[in-house]
Amino acid sequence: QNLLFAQLQAAVEQHHECRFVYKDKPRHAQPYRLIHKNGTWYLAAEEAGRLKNFSVKLIEALQVDEATRFAPKQAHQDYINAKDDVWFTESTTEVLLRVAPEAAHYFERRQLLPQQQSRAAGDGSLVVTTRINHINQLLPLVRAWLPHVVILEPQAWQEALVDELKQALSHWDKH
Repeated sequence: QNLLFAQLQAAVEQHHECRFVYKDKPRHAQPYRLIHKNGTWYLAAEEAGRLKNFSVKLIEALQVDEATRFAPKQAHQDYINAKDDVWFTESTTEVLLRVAPEAAHYFERRQLLPQQQSRAAGDGSLVVTTRINHINQLLPLVRAWLPHVVILEPQAWQEALVDELKQALSHWDKH
């Protein structure tokens, strides 16, 4: 793992293209940066014109092409520098949450979500706005704060969460 990490870091610094297997699929990528987030290392890289992230521990059969060099795109570098997470997509969804009074101060104290903005409601709760790249970026945090956080918009995401919880409860009831 240390060798893999060192090879990736060198590829990033030298702008060498890489080939590797990721989730059983061959990949050809231009590496931009290694990013550490929540205890996991990711490789930010361009593949087929799109910026993506790859979990380093899932990268297999790495081959660094030291004979080629690519010119990093400034737009990709700016995007990576501006992100405070590892979810890279072109589109984001605006999400509106209601945080119960008992948990509101945790959301006021620090940035728990990307581009988080909040305003106090009259009842002591907090209305939080954020921009999310994918529902799976949001749901783990909401589950961790149950029952104190509700997804107001998009409503379909709250419904997906409730369905998931109902399935879990029926599964547990069977055991």
